[in-house]
Amino acid sequence: MAVYAIGDLHGCFQELHKLLDLLKFNPGSDRLLFVGDLVNRGPDSLGCLRFVRDLGPSAGVVAGNHEINVLRLVAKGGIPTMEPWQEALHRAPDRNDLIDWMSRLPLMLHDQETGFFVIHAGCLPAWSLSDALAKARQIGLMAAGSDRVMTFYAPLKPPSPGTPEEEKRRSAWEEQNLFTRMRLTTRDGRPIWPQEARRLGLANPYTSPPPDSPCPPWYQVRRWQPGEKVVYGHWAAMGLILTPNAMGLDSGCVYGGRLTALRLDHPELLVTQVPCPRYHGLDAGE
Repeated sequence: MAVYAIGDLHGCFQELHKLLDLLKFNPGSDRLLFVGDLVNRGPDSLGCLRFVRDLGPSAGVVAGNHEINVLRLVAKGGIPTMEPWQEALHRAPDRNDLIDWMSRLPLMLHDQETGFFVIHAGCLPAWSLSDALAKARQIGLMAAGSDRVMTFYAPLKPPSPGTPEEEKRRSAWEEQNLFTRMRLTTRDGRPIWPQEARRLGLANPYTSPPPDSPCPPWYQVRRWQPGEKVVYGHWAAMGLILTPNAMGLDSGCVYGGRLTALRLDHPELLVTQVPCPRYHGLDAGE
C-alpha cells in the first residue's frame, strides 16, 4: 500500500493519468491525497472532478481557491461570461452532485497513517495544526452541502451594521481565505496579501521573496513542533518546495511545468513527476 500527495491539477486530466501510470497506482490498495485546485485553466476540469470524486475512499481532497470560486459563482447565480468549463459544469447532468461534492471538500486533512497534514495554501503561523484542523471543520459545518452553498457563499452585506450570523459568516470567509489563498506573512505571523506586499517593497508577491524580505513565506515564520509535516499547493511560481516540515507540490502543471506526486509513506519521500504542455499563461496571482 502506498500513499501519494498530488499537486494542483487545474484540469490536466491526461497528465494525471500519465502520473498514475508511472506510480502503478492501485485504487484497491493505494491512496491519493490531493492539495486542491482540481479545476480551471486546463483542458478537462470536469474529467478531473469526476475521476477524483469516483475514487471514493481511495482519495482525500482539500478545497482550493478555484473550487471555492466555483461555489461562490453558483451562489451568485452565475455571471454573464463564464469560463467554457464552468458553462459545461452548469449544463452537466451531474451538476448538482458535483457542486454538492465540492462543497463538502474539507479545508484541511490529517492523514493518520502518515502523520501528514494536507492544506491548499497555508496555515497561519499563530494557529497550531490541531487548532487549524478544528477551524477547518467548523467552517465545513457551515458550508458543506448543496443546501448551504446558496447561504454560505452568497455575497456578504456591508460590514456594519451586521447581524451576529452575518459576522460569523464573515469571520469564516476570512479564515477560508487563509486556508486557500495565503502565501506570505509578516515576520511576526500576520498574513500579507499582494497589495500590501508590494507596498512593503516586494516587486512580485507571487514569486520567492528574498531572504531579507519583511514578508517571508508562511512556512518560514511558523514555529514547527517536532514531527509536524504539511503538504500544500497554490504556489506555482515557487515550483516544487521540499523543506523538513512543509512540502509545496504546485509545480506549475497547467503552465508548462510538471505534475508532482510525493510518496508520503516512504522514508525518503520519493518524488515522481510528469511534464505538462503549456495550457495557460502563468497567472501567478491565482
